[in-house]
Amino acid sequence: MEAWLADVAAKSKQPLSVVTRVLDQHRVRPAMAAPRPHRLLVTSVAFEGVRPAADSPAGTEAGEPFAFSWNPGPGLWCLASSGKNEAGKSSVLEIILWCLRGRSNLQRDVRHWLRDVRVGFELDGEPLWVEMVVRAGSPHGHVVSARSGTVLVAFEGLGDFEEGMDAFMMERLSLEPLRTAQASPGGPDEPPITGELSWPSYASALHISRSGLGALLGSDTRHGLPTRLLELFLGAPWASTKVEAAVASKIVRAQLSSARSRAAGDAEARKAQLKELSQRLDRARGQLAALPGAGSAAADVQQLYAELSVSTQAAAAAQDGVVAARSAHNTVEAQRVDLAAAVHAAEEAALARAFFHTLMPTVCPRCDTAVDRSRWEREKEGHCSLCASDLHEAPIGDSGEEEPETRAEDLSRTLAEVQQSVDAAAAELARAQQSAADTEAGRAAAAERLQTALHSPGLRERHEMELVVARLEGAVAERRGRFAHLDAAVDLEPLEQAGAVLAAAEKLAMGRRTQVLQKVLQDVEKDIVAMGRALGLEMLKEVKLGGNASLTVWKGGQKHSYGSLTEGEQLRLKIVTTIALLRHGHRSGVGRHPGLLFIDSPGAEEVDAGDLQHMLRDLVTLTEMVPELQVVVATARGTEVKEIVPADNMRLAAEGQRLW
Repeated sequence: MEAWLADVAAKSKQPLSVVTRVLDQHRVRPAMAAPRPHRLLVTSVAFEGVRPAADSPAGTEAGEPFAFSWNPGPGLWCLASSGKNEAGKSSVLEIILWCLRGRSNLQRDVRHWLRDVRVGFELDGEPLWVEMVVRAGSPHGHVVSARSGTVLVAFEGLGDFEEGMDAFMMERLSLEPLRTAQASPGGPDEPPITGELSWPSYASALHISRSGLGALLGSDTRHGLPTRLLELFLGAPWASTKVEAAVASKIVRAQLSSARSRAAGDAEARKAQLKELSQRLDRARGQLAALPGAGSAAADVQQLYAELSVSTQAAAAAQDGVVAARSAHNTVEAQRVDLAAAVHAAEEAALARAFFHTLMPTVCPRCDTAVDRSRWEREKEGHCSLCASDLHEAPIGDSGEEEPETRAEDLSRTLAEVQQSVDAAAAELARAQQSAADTEAGRAAAAERLQTALHSPGLRERHEMELVVARLEGAVAERRGRFAHLDAAVDLEPLEQAGAVLAAAEKLAMGRRTQVLQKVLQDVEKDIVAMGRALGLEMLKEVKLGGNASLTVWKGGQKHSYGSLTEGEQLRLKIVTTIALLRHGHRSGVGRHPGLLFIDSPGAEEVDAGDLQHMLRDLVTLTEMVPELQVVVATARGTEVKEIVPADNMRLAAEGQRLW
């Protein structure tokens, strides 16, 4: 790990800390110990359904029932017919593949014929079952452990089945998603379109058929899939590191290109904007200079501002005076009201006293006893005719109380004095209110004179132009000062560092991968030539298998690419290349192909009987050399191959009949 980081740092000329950060950020990891190879073996296939009659209307359930069952094992196995191409051989292969990869390539009509499907397989020796009911072409079922009965994957429908098998097989086979990156239609400045290939793409290495002859390995040349499968066959170290670095490098290059273009465009836009603002400022200054000078008009405005200020202060002071006068008036008015009430009470008391003293009682108010004349006479002596109390009241000095008549007179004099104060306060309030009204009128007049002056045509136009100049000066200063740093070189250093680190990591990983594969590929090339000649390509002299899964062929004294060959030649070379890679993967002990291969119609492409038999013998030899390898071949030339394939390993349809 440390040596790898040091090599990347040296090649990219970046600090070790930057290298570590960039590689961690983009999930680029050095080659680790290769996971152990896993083995996949089909142990049984059984299905049943209903094949509608040729003249049956669409969607009918009636028809001819069918069923099929088969129990293959390790070695070479064959599904064959005697010259009949529509015997159902390819459908059996596709049903098995559907259950293994979760994605169906069955013809739509065949999928709708199915009712029940059960495929058994072993994964690293663990027996598993895929069991499903098919309704209107849609699978519903589960993957279950044959030992424990535990349901490992449950699915309802085509998409659910594919997703479930994808996750299950990727985990159990210790495979990593294959990251991809395609150029964006928007151009190099747009980030690439990234994605991932998973188990269905890996599973294409299990199947060789006519439809996939365009690719040397697998069935699709997009996203560099053949290269990935080559690495899978040979357990190539550093392959995943190279891919992760390549994808991340494409993303960073696009980001850097976009950032540079954006920075250049932004700088040009700011320069153009500054130029346009400067031109507008020059024009505004010229227009302002062409206007008549402010002269006396400006001085008059200043004087009017001063007058308005003075009159405003005077109006405010007058209002303060009104508040003070009103407060004083309210205070003495409250005193006057209280005194008036006291005077009224004293006068009432004096009147009551005078009234009751003139009365002469005739009976006692308590017991109704008559008051005789002798009692009246006693009042002349100063005693009450009822209770005999002394009628002469004590002097004021003794009782501390004032005669009601005297108190009323004193209060009346005080009230008169307070009334004078109230009148004086009212007069002062009236004067303050008048002063406030006068000063407010003066302030309003000053404000009106100022507005009139400000809205005079000449002064208004100059004022507006001064505002325009001020705003433009501020905008120009802002772009020359606050935004000046944006016109400097944009900080692209982080992206440039990441680009350098990822490019170095990609090159180093590619170099290490190529170095390891170079010797292996040379051995594979020898086997391809030997097996190709044995398979009928007598003119084959030499092949060159590239690390990108390309194949260059020399035959008949000429150099050919794999894509320029006939379909028959492509099929034979694809088969022998796959077999050669499986051999070397087994010999090295690091090949990660799961050891299961389906070959559909190997005799259909210009292969004579002797060549077909020779190819099958090679397959038998390969399966004997690799006991856990399983190869299933489907061919319409059953009579030609039954001498090679043991009878127990072959399901041969009778002439003119179907397998199911």
